[in-house]
Amino acid sequence: MMVNPLVTVLMTVYNGAEYLNASVQSVFDQTFEGFEFLIINDCSTDDSIKIIRSFNDKRVTIHNNEKNLGQTKSLNIGLKLAKGKYIARIDADDAALPKWLERLVGYIREHPEYAAISPSVIIIDGTDKRKKIRSVPADLHEIIFQVFYNSPMNHVSVLMNKDLILEHGGYDEEFKITQDYELWSSLVRDNYSITNIPDVLMSCRVHSNSTGFVEADKRALKEKSETILRNINVFTTLRLAYEDAVGICKLFYHTPDLSSEEFERAESNFSNLYSNMKEEYKLPSELIEKGIKSLMLKPYCKLAISEIQGNKLKIARKVALKYYSKYGFSMMPFLIYISTFFGKEISKKLPFIHEKYLELKTKTISTSCL
Repeated sequence: MMVNPLVTVLMTVYNGAEYLNASVQSVFDQTFEGFEFLIINDCSTDDSIKIIRSFNDKRVTIHNNEKNLGQTKSLNIGLKLAKGKYIARIDADDAALPKWLERLVGYIREHPEYAAISPSVIIIDGTDKRKKIRSVPADLHEIIFQVFYNSPMNHVSVLMNKDLILEHGGYDEEFKITQDYELWSSLVRDNYSITNIPDVLMSCRVHSNSTGFVEADKRALKEKSETILRNINVFTTLRLAYEDAVGICKLFYHTPDLSSEEFERAESNFSNLYSNMKEEYKLPSELIEKGIKSLMLKPYCKLAISEIQGNKLKIARKVALKYYSKYGFSMMPFLIYISTFFGKEISKKLPFIHEKYLELKTKTISTSCL
């Protein structure tokens, strides 16, 4: 146990034995050494604690919850128990790259005004296959643009200023799944400074045992929609209903669940957010135009592909053309449009081609931080 560590690496564990050994080892492989490793065991029933104790490292502190509390409450316990000035987050199935702490600590020491900073991460699957890079915005305008539909920071890999996060109140325990999205949004709403750096410093595992898969989709949709609505109420002059926030959330995460009328309403509501920003949060018009064009690409493509899967090639073609008529040319809608003339089987291959493209992009990452 370290007496005065600069950094506390905070991990919550609930039955994470499958990937835990590699995750813990990645923390001990850090080039920065001045940390304590605080692990909150949320009543695991597998070999998680046995694996952790096998490392026999004096930097490890284990706190065992008396009953299963879930991740959000466990994180708040960790915030209060942490001895470090800064808190770095990692989950039991992720893997930190060696310079993770060194890069983030160096940055926050030079920029102490930030309550939290996060890097880019590589998304991997259960077999360690790289799927894509998840980058997050650094500019405040881009962060505000993003809070209306997605978390503006990577939770796993983030480095937080403990005093500022506790001053703010920590994680909102009403949020069981998307507690990070609400935390970062609430920090911005309350005028705390957050930022991100482009360095890729963590591998984040997404697989069938991840919380986002295990927990009910309805809960995640409800929580995201609540955060979106809170952000709308603070940053814009609009007063939308909760159902409108749900529609915006579905637009990006459950696109095929929307009828054509619901899709159009959600798209209209979303676009109107940026033309009704409060004066102190006004965003550059160029950022809004480019941002909406880029962001609406995925819902349109998901909707078109859903129509293709239902063997409605003509409707899919119209969806692709509609995107072009509203936002201008983009390659994926163009490919969807062309593919519909060659039949369902050809069209259905497009998502897999796009996925392979994203995987290929991860191979272009500089090896300097790997």
